[in-house]
Amino acid sequence: MRRKPVTRVSPAAYRRAVSAVVMLLIIGSTPTVADAHGKLKSSEPAAGAHLAAVPRELRLDFSEVPELTFTTVQLLDPAGQPVELGPVAYAADSKRAIVVAVRGRIVGGAYTVVWQMAGTDGHPVRDRFRFVVAPGATGTDEVASSAPAATTPGAKASHDSATMAAEHHDPVSMPEGRGFGAESPVYVLVRWALFIGLLLTIGAVCFQQIVLRLLRRNRAPDMSMLDAASHKAAGVGHRAAQALMVVVVVRLYAQSVAMHGARAALDPGLIGPMLVRTTWGYAWLVQVCAIVVADVAFRRAKARASSSAEGRRAWAVAAASVVLLAFTPGWSGHAVAAPQLFPLGVVADGVHVLSAGGWLGSLALVLLAGIPAVRSLPDAQRGRGLADLFNAFSPTALACAGLLVATGVVAAWLHVGSVSGLWRTDYGRILLLKLGVLSVVVLTGAYNWLRVKPALAEPHGLVRIRRSATVELAVAVAVLLITAVLVATPTAMDAMQ
Repeated sequence: MRRKPVTRVSPAAYRRAVSAVVMLLIIGSTPTVADAHGKLKSSEPAAGAHLAAVPRELRLDFSEVPELTFTTVQLLDPAGQPVELGPVAYAADSKRAIVVAVRGRIVGGAYTVVWQMAGTDGHPVRDRFRFVVAPGATGTDEVASSAPAATTPGAKASHDSATMAAEHHDPVSMPEGRGFGAESPVYVLVRWALFIGLLLTIGAVCFQQIVLRLLRRNRAPDMSMLDAASHKAAGVGHRAAQALMVVVVVRLYAQSVAMHGARAALDPGLIGPMLVRTTWGYAWLVQVCAIVVADVAFRRAKARASSSAEGRRAWAVAAASVVLLAFTPGWSGHAVAAPQLFPLGVVADGVHVLSAGGWLGSLALVLLAGIPAVRSLPDAQRGRGLADLFNAFSPTALACAGLLVATGVVAAWLHVGSVSGLWRTDYGRILLLKLGVLSVVVLTGAYNWLRVKPALAEPHGLVRIRRSATVELAVAVAVLLITAVLVATPTAMDAMQ
């Protein structure tokens, strides 16, 4: 009997199939618009109330502390026209509640309260409710003039992070389902680009300060490939920092669109307070400063030998800037708004980002800077140079992978709260998806360690490691996309309350 030929799947086809499956999983797990960030727990007047007296103020109690700069309230009369209101202020008894005086004329009929708020992570929530003022109700011919007992609007600039760490992400059904928000696909792509840029800038520093230092220690200090690899790493860091600057500017615009709408997104009178009066804005400003300093440092490092005093100083400045940069996502995300132990959450998040950059970012730099430098060596030295490069990279990858797992466990404990939250909530399911795809990265890394690394000195070792490392990075990029979705999803702990 004639044997049928076996069809072999090419590596390129395999990578395309893996990417397609990952994308389908991501699309299937993306939260809908109904998964909002925050919850209106109660209001005065209450939704659906029928009042025999005109309300003098509106009070809205939320599940998390709202940023006043991000908070707006409108009162629409029976004809749909806005009623004059006073400024939004915190209630005297709780910063989770806001009050606003009703100053306009009230007549009998149905009124609609339209509100918007965002917590420390800057994720906007919008909704509306209605109440009815009975015809001839007490005070229908009066104009409310007394201000509510509350803190002054200026108090929003003085609260500290500890006060702002409140119950977070209790979801609410949003009947309108409209508007650009943190969960919008375009905003997810912006965060994805941000994470890729962070991975490369951190990877450039870790590659230079750890991998190449180990390589220099293990081999001759004047090894010709060291300066070439360092020069290329500085170039990658410089380009990544420039790309990051573009991304954070787009992120600012996206945040302004989410909060103010497309028409008013470029209004300086709205963008300015958003930057200097909110936790999200503080984190964004620090992010910009860190990127600028890192960019300058990378450029200086690129222009000088890594072994020179000027080169070492430039890389030290780049390292300090990148470390600060790694903590900015947690400062404006789930970590800072965790309902408990938020300082631990911010620290764990920053170390998590640094670990990802130290593992996967360094791997990217091995491909973009290390291997090109190895190829510049004479033919007789390439095999040994490649083996030495990966021998220096491997302990870095293992240490960073361990930290990544440890800090991931801390984040899961803070945001999931219970084992059942992993499958009962969108946040938990997306986290499981992230872990599943991340396991592919781990398995690919294990394959590189056990099968490819021992054969690096062979003639085809360079081709094999480039192919397998590229697959590892491709799946890692998919993990970053899932993470970009995850950080805009209400956490499991609050969703189950």
